[in-house]
Amino acid sequence: MKQTVGKKKDKTKWLILLLALITAIAVGVSIWALLFREPAKDTLAPDYAPVEEEKNAEDMGEEAGEKLEQPEGGGAVSLSYSTDVSIDLSEKTVTLMFANPAESNQDMVLQIVIQETEVAQSGRLVPGKQVTKLTLSDDAKLQAGTYEGKFVASYYQQDSGEKAILNTEIPVTITVQE
Repeated sequence: MKQTVGKKKDKTKWLILLLALITAIAVGVSIWALLFREPAKDTLAPDYAPVEEEKNAEDMGEEAGEKLEQPEGGGAVSLSYSTDVSIDLSEKTVTLMFANPAESNQDMVLQIVIQETEVAQSGRLVPGKQVTKLTLSDDAKLQAGTYEGKFVASYYQQDSGEKAILNTEIPVTITVQE
């Protein structure tokens, strides 16, 4: 009978030791995650639209018609875009098609995001302008291949430049070439 009690004590000691080891590992991982891990880059749109319009913006060639109806204190936008985006790493250029048609009554800033990292951002796109080429961000660490990314369009009041509460995220396919 004494042998059975001794074996149970040995098993209990090993179980306590194993649980203490698991707890120590969990505490170590938690401390590492909180203190030493590099935080993820968030893509933030500016609170006010850039003063300068996008340097690569082109006229859409449409006649200024009627603006979209908008609620009091709100805005209304129309978008025109292609979900295919190309990046040339050697030239550091992003080729796309994104337009802010003339009937919109908000300015826009466009960001291109891959895996929550901003790889390009436009200047201010006023209604009636489109952009087909942007400069690749210096922070973009990409390899050749195909990525699932998104357009993030942020809207701004034309008179004050103040950012609207809402933005639009559009899934895109991004082809990266060297």
